[in-house]
Amino acid sequence: MKTSTPTYPSRGITWARINAAERYRTSVNSSSKIFLLTTLFFCLFLLLLVTVWIHINFVHLGYQVAHLKQQERRLEFKNRGLKLQEEYLLNHSKLQTLAIKKFHLSPLTPEQVIVANEKGQF
Repeated sequence: MKTSTPTYPSRGITWARINAAERYRTSVNSSSKIFLLTTLFFCLFLLLLVTVWIHINFVHLGYQVAHLKQQERRLEFKNRGLKLQEEYLLNHSKLQTLAIKKFHLSPLTPEQVIVANEKGQF
């Protein structure tokens, strides 16, 4: 019997190289698919993480704003009280009574009054 040998010996080598390249290509495709899938899940995880972080910061800032508004209302109320107290203490009759009782001052006599002219000179 006659053994069949390929007419073109390089043809068999080329065929073997093509088969090896196809096997390599399929393994690259599957590994690249796994890499892409892993990268996609990682990106989605990072996106979810950033979204949750932004939401937590938003809620935290909301609490800070509410606290600052409450503090502002408290300070406005205290300011109104201090203004009333200032008006009460600066009342002329209250000052006169305080000057006489606490500091032992007496009302001015006409000789003690010095009047300035329009230029502010005495």
